[in-house]
Amino acid sequence: SKEMGFSMYNNMFDLIQGQFPGVMVEGNRIIVRGSKTIYGAESDAALLVVDGIIVSTQDFANLSPLDVQSVDVLKDGSSSVYGSRGANGVVLVETKKGN
Repeated sequence: SKEMGFSMYNNMFDLIQGQFPGVMVEGNRIIVRGSKTIYGAESDAALLVVDGIIVSTQDFANLSPLDVQSVDVLKDGSSSVYGSRGANGVVLVETKKGN
């Protein structure tokens, strides 16, 4: 229900896993456009943006799902707003405190 929000998830990666078509979570990486190399280099990971600020994977992992208001994934040309850093897709998170 809407009132539960994202409280049923343990962490941000659980929250994203299976919620968006074509998005995979591998460990602490979110892969939006598929792996581009055999070895799955870190460069395949999506850009993580929380309340308009680009954050590291560590900062994203420390974010509590209880604080999240909305999550959106940009896969196509709309991710070009973030330039070459958004080429692998962008995960946008808006927190309740960010309003």
